Amino acid sequence: MERLPVIHENCNFDTDCSRFKPFPCSSNMRLKVKRAKYSTSLDPRGYIPVYEYIINCQPIMWDRETGYVHFTGIWKALGNSKSDIVKMVDSNPELNVKKVRGGFLKIQGTWIPYDFAYVLCKRTAWNIRRELSVIFG
Repeated sequence: MERLPVIHENCNFDTDCSRFKPFPCSSNMRLKVKRAKYSTSLDPRGYIPVYEYIINCQPIMWDRETGYVHFTGIWKALGNSKSDIVKMVDSNPELNVKKVRGGFLKIQGTWIPYDFAYVLCKRTAWNIRRELSVIFG
């Protein structure tokens, strides 16, 4: 699928990596993607700049600059327990995860590189595949 721009009002995307910009969602889905920055001392930038939207009352986020995906949000949107992520991460050390603990509650959890998150979602997130097309196309 070709990546087309999603229209956002009053947004400057100059610092965002073009590879990680949102894909447009189909007209029958009412997903509103927004940009945000969350302060954290756990990131060398001092903040995590994200695109985010909601699936099943869970925030779905990915880093606008690095592409890391907040997999905890996806996992919880599927109705799974957060503790199951620990088992998955421990059994796949090649994932190169970032764990955010402390600070703003919304960004806490397991962050996985974009390409690994895509593969994991293809394997585990069939029920929300249409909603995830905003991230992965």
